[in-house]
Amino acid sequence: MANRFLMNFAPRWIIFCCDLFLISASFIFSFFLVHHLSIDSPDIVIFLPGLITHLVISVICIVVFGIYRGIIRYSEIRDIVRIIKFALLQFGIWSVIYLTDNNNIVTGKVSFDLLLINLFAVIFILVAFRLLVKEVYFLAQAKPNPIHRTLIFGAGMMGQITRKVLEQDAKINTTLVGFIDDSHYKVGKKLEGVPIYSAAGDQLTKLFKEKGITQIYIAIDRLTVDRKIAITDLCVPFKIKVNVVPHANQWSGGLFQKNQVKEMNIEELLQRDEIILPFDKLKATYSNCTILVTGAAGSIGSEICRQLIQQDVKKLIMLDQAESGLFDLEYELRQKGMNNGLQVEVASVRDYMRIKKIFLTYKPDIVFHVAAYKHVPLMEFFSSEAVLTNIFGTKVIADLSMMHNVKKFVLVSTDKAVNPTNVMGATKRVSEIYIQSLNDRIESNTEFITTRFGNVLGSAGSVVATFKKQIADGGPLTLTHPDITRYFMTIPEAAKLVLEAGKIGRSSDILLFDMGKPVKIVDLATRMIQLAGLVPGKDIAIQYTQLRPGEKMYEELFKDSEEFAPTDHPKILRAKKSPETNPNFYSLLNKLEAAAISHSSEMITPILSKMLPEFHHAPNKNKKVVGVEKAEQLPF
Repeated sequence: MANRFLMNFAPRWIIFCCDLFLISASFIFSFFLVHHLSIDSPDIVIFLPGLITHLVISVICIVVFGIYRGIIRYSEIRDIVRIIKFALLQFGIWSVIYLTDNNNIVTGKVSFDLLLINLFAVIFILVAFRLLVKEVYFLAQAKPNPIHRTLIFGAGMMGQITRKVLEQDAKINTTLVGFIDDSHYKVGKKLEGVPIYSAAGDQLTKLFKEKGITQIYIAIDRLTVDRKIAITDLCVPFKIKVNVVPHANQWSGGLFQKNQVKEMNIEELLQRDEIILPFDKLKATYSNCTILVTGAAGSIGSEICRQLIQQDVKKLIMLDQAESGLFDLEYELRQKGMNNGLQVEVASVRDYMRIKKIFLTYKPDIVFHVAAYKHVPLMEFFSSEAVLTNIFGTKVIADLSMMHNVKKFVLVSTDKAVNPTNVMGATKRVSEIYIQSLNDRIESNTEFITTRFGNVLGSAGSVVATFKKQIADGGPLTLTHPDITRYFMTIPEAAKLVLEAGKIGRSSDILLFDMGKPVKIVDLATRMIQLAGLVPGKDIAIQYTQLRPGEKMYEELFKDSEEFAPTDHPKILRAKKSPETNPNFYSLLNKLEAAAISHSSEMITPILSKMLPEFHHAPNKNKKVVGVEKAEQLPF
């Protein structure tokens, strides 16, 4: 208890006493100055009531503004403003007493000149004390040979905050060389004594060489992707580490801390600017609704849940087989204040009776069906599991949604469902066809909607995670082909697309995202090696193997026969529904279920081929699962 008191309260009272001493010294100095540094003993006796009054007034004003509560070594402008307010209040109270104390009972030999001089003297001495302590502290903390020589990109408010955080953390062994900025109005000036340099390419390269820069902090909101790429490309040859300061709305508790800084990652360098959806307008769709999310513990499912809790939903049911992931997600959301209406259900989407009970219990208004097996090569070896989960798990959720009058059912599909060459893609395409047909076959109040998009950066088991692990292990990075390409998007974008689809989608819609240009996987690998401060081909090798079972050279977002129309959002397209051409689709679906239940894997691919004329499957002759990589995966 005593130690806690000393840690929490003793420093404040030490500062309080120091401030009171300095305030008294300032007042005494002002008194001597007014009296030309020479006074008689009787004057000192007469002065004592005034000094006592001054101490009482000062204590009151100190407590009112709490100037002793700050940490002196971290003093800033707001602390100076607080001192000025303190001095003005002190001066105001003294002025009232001076004008009303005609007999000088409490003012003693205090004159108005003395009060005016003291006003400025006390501000000066308190500010000087704090600046002196701050300077001495940082001089004592300074390292003779700092590990890092740092630049901050952005000579604005975020840049200033970043500088303060770097200076205040004694564990950071760095020295700030300067700011860099694109604004020519700022270049050549100083920000709090630190020079501002140009961020132009040639000048920045020269600065790197002359100053021996080892790291950069990007402290600018909404810096374009092209600019991030340009800065990173300039840093790569010098092996300069690039860090990104998060947006202010991502700061923990509204305060920026050093541990919130993240290294420049590949998501930051997507070859397009992040697509912004009208997120605030979603509340009209989801507010006061009971919503079921399957596959909630996965990358996309969990992000959908995070965004849904911002929409004032009535109840959010998170369903998954992965109990650890569900536990972590529930804890996270409850920490964010979602204590009411949050429900967790551990269940398999293949278990009809279990899922039926969940529908009867909660009566969801909207269902987001995200649960699926995603791994292309692995599902080639376990095709019956892919069929049972991706097709018949979807069928269970869709059928029950229709039976219980769910307003909207949103299926998360994949670009691998287009002209599939693997079992996983084929199962997702069958799922699309099945839910598209439900409204035509059976009269229902449920709108069935499909979203289709490419790979997600940063998802569990994605190419980024695989490459990061391989880089950490010293390489090599393994690619199946130098020309292989994929569409990419970020996890938040993917989740927003799904929510937007639930808002604008109509019955039997397939909605797809404008993914921009496809990215070559070799370019992705090269840039990730560079971001790690290494040289591709020298520090980390890139090796090519061969296309894996069911793998494509490139992915497609829609078939050649599919026609698309615009939606209310410029980045989302709607497929014009084409009539189902396979009259035996549903009889084959029954045969497929029987084959999957009996685990007759050799029968599954032929049946899928009959159901999907566009399915061109390359037979897998390798019966052993060896070196399964995660470079091309759906982000569930």
